[in-house]
Amino acid sequence: MEIKVGIIGTGRISNVHINSLKKIEGVKIISVCDIVEEIAKKRAQEIGCRFYFDYKEMIEKEKLDAVWICTPCDTHTEIVLFCIEKNLPFFVEKPPALKEEECEKVIEKLKEKNIPNSVGFMLRYDLAVEKLKEILKNEKVIFISAEWFWTIPLVDSIKSKEKAGGQIVDQAIHFIDLIRYVFGEIRSVYTRRVRGFFPEEKLYTGDDASCTIFEFENGIYGNLLCTYSLFPEITKYYPPKIRFICKKKLIEYLQKKLIIITSDKYEEFIWNEDPYFLEDKEFIESLKMGDMTLIRANYFDSMKTLKVALSANISMETGREIKI
Repeated sequence: MEIKVGIIGTGRISNVHINSLKKIEGVKIISVCDIVEEIAKKRAQEIGCRFYFDYKEMIEKEKLDAVWICTPCDTHTEIVLFCIEKNLPFFVEKPPALKEEECEKVIEKLKEKNIPNSVGFMLRYDLAVEKLKEILKNEKVIFISAEWFWTIPLVDSIKSKEKAGGQIVDQAIHFIDLIRYVFGEIRSVYTRRVRGFFPEEKLYTGDDASCTIFEFENGIYGNLLCTYSLFPEITKYYPPKIRFICKKKLIEYLQKKLIIITSDKYEEFIWNEDPYFLEDKEFIESLKMGDMTLIRANYFDSMKTLKVALSANISMETGREIKI
């Protein structure tokens, strides 16, 4: 069975999915779409497929089995709603939307039509996460601490918090989703921020740093520290991480890696498999088999993650704890 795929948006993240899809047996990229004519043509030539400048035209003309939506996040909702209207399965990059009301519109339509869908929270497919979930079943977690240190976004469209949501909604949302996935639901958030340290960056309207306190439904607390104030190479020396402080045990998660420390042992577990590839492969398999249980991050569950991230932004603005 051949799955015919279209790509909407041919920027940086689309390259990751295109490379993954090329490796999956039984997948053919039929067409790509981008509003920038030169980029659309170039990507189509590289793949050997047709190109469009209007995603609606592409969906109307091509007989596609699914599309990958890799456009800026402020365009996700309109494209997703069109896919639902056309009964077309879709993969949409995170975050699924920028406003909770947008998600509610999509969910209302999805309830009417059970269309296969997946959201790009690729860490759920990291093999290190499966090991982490297994370990945490037998641990008493006391506190969770997550950190994501980076630089002012290199892509202009992401520099605007109004268009991309800011660091928590656009980037660190991966950790919010992962913590929900392995540990449980979040009851409330309280976030404080600092900004204004980069007046020379005219397009940048994000927060230079923020600190969020989470209260989980099981009564445990955690925090998330974020900053855009450093430099691109920082992740080589200080990669994003989540620490699970347990009773007499420290478990540290880094992408594709776990570190477990006790008083008498230091252990490292490393996996080489690419979570992006596994994420795309599972969605393709779900389409082939008609089994949506293979999808670990569907739109319904992803809205819960987005709601937590958006609540952190609201807390920054109001100075209040926000109940989820």
